[in-house]
Amino acid sequence: MKALVFEAPGRAVLTHRDVPLPAPGEALVRIAYNAVCGSDLSFYKGVWHGSTYPVVPGHEWSGTVVEVNGPQGSDLVGTNVVGDLTCSCGVCAHCAAGTPTLCEDLQELGFTRDGACAEYMTIPVANLKPLPDALPLRSACQAEALAVALNAVDRLGVAPGEKVAVTGAGGIGLLLVQAARVRGGIVTAVAEPVSERRDAARAMGVPLAVPGEPGALVELMRKNPEAVPDVVLEASGYPSAVQEAMEAVRPGGRVGLIGYRIEETGPMTPHHIVLKVLSVQASMGPGTRFDEAIGMLATGAVDVDALLSHEFALDDHAKALDVALRRADGNTRSYFNLRA
Repeated sequence: MKALVFEAPGRAVLTHRDVPLPAPGEALVRIAYNAVCGSDLSFYKGVWHGSTYPVVPGHEWSGTVVEVNGPQGSDLVGTNVVGDLTCSCGVCAHCAAGTPTLCEDLQELGFTRDGACAEYMTIPVANLKPLPDALPLRSACQAEALAVALNAVDRLGVAPGEKVAVTGAGGIGLLLVQAARVRGGIVTAVAEPVSERRDAARAMGVPLAVPGEPGALVELMRKNPEAVPDVVLEASGYPSAVQEAMEAVRPGGRVGLIGYRIEETGPMTPHHIVLKVLSVQASMGPGTRFDEAIGMLATGAVDVDALLSHEFALDDHAKALDVALRRADGNTRSYFNLRA
């Protein structure tokens, strides 16, 4: 089978290897689509945490179960699925508390064990989520990303009628726009440096969009006081954007930290948190929102088709990574079609 391997920072190699054998309790999945997430790009550049080289990247995927090792999940053979990248131990204090992303022995598909940028992948059966027949596999590869967005919006407690702004309008940021609306939030603005992504937000009906430069969102709110957000969802991971979020949100408001960049540091003035009595809440992973995300994609309550902007075969991985890294040609999500 073909498999893309990150051998070292900045080195991605297309290899040919045997189809992997599922261990007891695991399934073998034939991958259909895998989207390139910002975390994959950071991993490729060598500025990521909790990852190992060499490894097959990829955690936003969809596919079909072709084999199961063991009785659990044997009925899934032939079923279209997506799955959680988090492979936790299930017994440590964090797992027992329902926070598997903090597992003391965490493994993650696409970062510490082989992921979905390959024609086949193994995954624990317990991580699989069956898909309804009506959901196309192309759209389904964004179930994990949508679950991340829903989990973030819920951790921030976005309520009907609350005003929301989003900083960073890449794939996750644009899904945060839709997730906030699903919960009844009113998205008033986005801040994003790439003009095509600002256009994508406007096409979703976001009324105000500004470049993601320091001071732009704050100045926008000064000129449009009716748009001042109760909640700012920060998806870019840049310290300057976190600062902007703290300054732009209303007094007594909430700031959600969803994106992060290990390599980025910068001066901040956190006194805004105290003087404005802000709540700052981090969010990591899909939480328990996978099933809801799948349902929303199946019913069309959330539309991800336009976000999947650039399709590539695995043979064209160099171009796919280049376009995604440069955020060129209106790119919001590059993705691989593994069955092309």
